[in-house]
Amino acid sequence: MRSKPQLYVFSHICSPTYVTGAEKLLLFMLQELKPYFACTLVVPNNGYLSERAAAAGIPIFVLPVPLAVSLYLAQSHLLDELHQFRSTPEYAALVQLLADRRPDAVLVNTSVHPMPAIAAKELGIPVVWMLMETIRRTAFTAQAVGIIDQYADWIVGISESTLEPIQSNCPHRREWLLLPPSWNPQELQPASWPKHRERRRASLAIKPNQQLIGFIASSIYENKGYLAFMELAVEVAGRYPNAMFLLIGNPVDPPLFEAGLDLARNKGLLDRFRWIRFEEQIESVYPAFDMLVVPSLTSEGFGLTALEGILFGKPVVAFAAGGLAEIMRATGNQAYAVPTGYVRGLIAKVSELLDDRMQMEAVASRNSHAAEMAYGLAAYRSRLMKLLDAMNFKVQGLPHLMRGSTPTVYLFDNGKRRPFVSDTALLEAGYTFEQVKQVDDATLMALPLGEPIGTLAVQPVLLMAPPVSSASRKLRGSLRARRSSRSRRRGRQSGGGSRSRNRRKQASRPRKSGGRRSRRR
Repeated sequence: MRSKPQLYVFSHICSPTYVTGAEKLLLFMLQELKPYFACTLVVPNNGYLSERAAAAGIPIFVLPVPLAVSLYLAQSHLLDELHQFRSTPEYAALVQLLADRRPDAVLVNTSVHPMPAIAAKELGIPVVWMLMETIRRTAFTAQAVGIIDQYADWIVGISESTLEPIQSNCPHRREWLLLPPSWNPQELQPASWPKHRERRRASLAIKPNQQLIGFIASSIYENKGYLAFMELAVEVAGRYPNAMFLLIGNPVDPPLFEAGLDLARNKGLLDRFRWIRFEEQIESVYPAFDMLVVPSLTSEGFGLTALEGILFGKPVVAFAAGGLAEIMRATGNQAYAVPTGYVRGLIAKVSELLDDRMQMEAVASRNSHAAEMAYGLAAYRSRLMKLLDAMNFKVQGLPHLMRGSTPTVYLFDNGKRRPFVSDTALLEAGYTFEQVKQVDDATLMALPLGEPIGTLAVQPVLLMAPPVSSASRKLRGSLRARRSSRSRRRGRQSGGGSRSRNRRKQASRPRKSGGRRSRRR
């Protein structure tokens, strides 16, 4: 008997070269769930996340699963795309994995990863769906949210922004929870920050009197506000000779990246910029900053970069995009959040801090404590317990009956689908038809077929002559007449028939005595 329930956690990504905010949050959550669940991490490939999880003693299973970005973007072809995914070998392998391992619950990470939730739900496995981004507002948002509502037992959002589409489109749902991310204080090693600051700034050739302003993104692309930052940086560099700039991130859009550098190059300011593609140890780079700018143009699910900057005691200036606005408000930094896309507002706030050294230091000194109060480990664990309490009554191994597009009902048993041979067999086994769940045929067909349940009653078969038609009766009558005619002809040819034979027999017999005797004369 297992001491802890099994939880299979599905990550949509596992980058071999860099780590995203979603991966960081998932890794932290896995470590917090370990005391309560026997966790297994399922990744599309090996990479940074799987290596870190394995080092923490978490089993890894590699299984590529198609992603549905159309759900996050709330696009019109979402349902068609999900239907196509069901016919792929990857979906069949996913169903077989869940049927074989039969975890007590499944946790799906991000809105672009619906297939594990769909497969698990159809197999009767409870689903926790973690939303780490805000679903786009389109004409099909309700449809996209409906998929999450249909296949999730519990919806967990890392910000109010991620939960807002659920609350707006599914007002009936109550099984949702706000669970913002947190961190392990021991891993950040605050005592080492002064040393890291000195070393990192020296390696970047940043002088003590220079102000280093940072931009961080796991992937540098348009919606991260890279061009907005470069526009800000070029103008601030022209005003403040001691301002320097550090870019950290992987440029997945090289032309865009070069276009941003051209803004500085054309002004003769490129020597004021530094670039690092990826930094695994955040505690070695954040201390080097004097200020952080987070200019995301899309509605952020949370904005982990902003929280990290505040946690490390740095002034943060940001666009108020989705979860970013929540972080700035929760930590008392709402004055430094400007409307999304308003670059002049960013420039004004950065300039305000650079002009007032005392204000800059005051913001920095209170930020670390503010982050701890709003998002510290104690607050996280308190919220996590609410989820665990909700899951406690539902994580159980109930029998699961399913039916596809045909009338046949199957029992999901030890990873196989066992068909009931009749309605009577289902009832005699102690089940009811109210327990039968409709599932997609692709899910059923992905499961191996097991032994049938019940026996078919064998009814005696009576072999009865088929009814005779009028034409058959006429034909039979004609045949009898012909046989009779032939018989009479044969009789005449042999001596007059049966009557002549009888008369000849009687004439040849001796006459019996005993009749009246004649008188004697």
